[in-house]
Amino acid sequence: MSKIKQYAAICLTIGAMALGSCTGENVQETEDDIVQADESTDELTDEALEDEEEKKPLSGNDLIQHHDNHTYVHGDDGYYCLLEDGVEYDLVSQIAGTCWICATSCASITGYEMKHDGVIAPFDQHELVDAIYDEDESGGVSVVGGAYETGGLAICSINELSLGFGDGYVLDEAIEARGWTMDEIKEGIQKYGGLYIGIPDSNRAWVGYKDGYNTLNWPDAEDTDYDHSITVIGWDDHFPKENFVKPAAEDGAWITYNSNFPEKYYYVSYETHFDQIFDPPVFMSVSDEYSKVISHDCGKWTEEVAGDGGTTVANVFEEKGTLSAVGTFITETDEDLTIEIMSSDLKEVIYTQECHADKAGYKVFKLDEPIEVDKYAIVIKYPNGAPVEGSSFSYDENTKIVAFSDKGESFILIDDKWLDMSEKETWDKVGFETNNACIRALY
Repeated sequence: MSKIKQYAAICLTIGAMALGSCTGENVQETEDDIVQADESTDELTDEALEDEEEKKPLSGNDLIQHHDNHTYVHGDDGYYCLLEDGVEYDLVSQIAGTCWICATSCASITGYEMKHDGVIAPFDQHELVDAIYDEDESGGVSVVGGAYETGGLAICSINELSLGFGDGYVLDEAIEARGWTMDEIKEGIQKYGGLYIGIPDSNRAWVGYKDGYNTLNWPDAEDTDYDHSITVIGWDDHFPKENFVKPAAEDGAWITYNSNFPEKYYYVSYETHFDQIFDPPVFMSVSDEYSKVISHDCGKWTEEVAGDGGTTVANVFEEKGTLSAVGTFITETDEDLTIEIMSSDLKEVIYTQECHADKAGYKVFKLDEPIEVDKYAIVIKYPNGAPVEGSSFSYDENTKIVAFSDKGESFILIDDKWLDMSEKETWDKVGFETNNACIRALY
């Protein structure tokens, strides 16, 4: 590999951490033409937030009959909602700025159900926040102060879930839906479950109640206006354009789960763009098939390393057991990868498997033949860039991404030589501090 280049996105990641930091307060509109919501149910007060842990989550499927107070009632044509198609999900209120964790949890749990015929994969969303944000610097997101107030992104959940969480749940797929067409998104929801999205929600002039529906129509939002995360669970092609606080140009809306309004669906106009830059749309699903996940990296945060003709990296592991699968981040659509299990000295190939990923994101590849291992290496040949954790950086005085690597953990193949990715000599050749390769071993 003679030419190395860096795909740096640190500025985007730092700028994006403000997303998903909404406070959980439902500010009602006061215009005469807006139907005022019942304050006892539709306004998340400070008292309600304090009592949140004592509340029993509302069942989404108990809320199917939600048209009693509406003039407009949808028909069957051009309408679909996961919660009315047999998918179960408990709608819960966010605590402080945890909309992003609620939205990724909804996407992950509904994704699991789509693969397991309606079986629910429950896990505590707010415990996931605690797992992601810690107060030490052991690797990952380090937070000094309130984790719930910090905010976050889908990648925070993706990184943590890929390492395993709760009662044996492991992320097995995350599909980035950046730039997808409306039809592709609809097909994706029916196939993969809920779609995590970032939306502009900060200007109350574009948000409010009409005909008893909580709606958003903000077609010309700027990048800095995106401050909230929700999950798309369906659509209504005939939702009236007049039912938005500021009428849309055409009928139609996405039906979403909004942790700010857990007792209501949130209707987002087709003209309101999903965040495509800082926190792109993503489908997620988890699996309970694996007993253990080991990895050296803290997740893919900022960089990829790539060379002419592809990139080959390796992680050396020492863990006895049956290796069943390998997980990694996919940088492009339609990627063909080669996974090799090698001796720990990277000299002997023990097993080889060709793999294909249709979509960019994260994917677990099951081995056709599980292998008994002890000390070994996983080598992945990527057709383009290889995902690496990159260097540590600070978001603000209270939040930082901590990345580091130890000698003998991760290697990159340059000019037919394996170079240790913890060494400065390797960083000089690559052009930036790489630290570990993003490879997971699943047992």
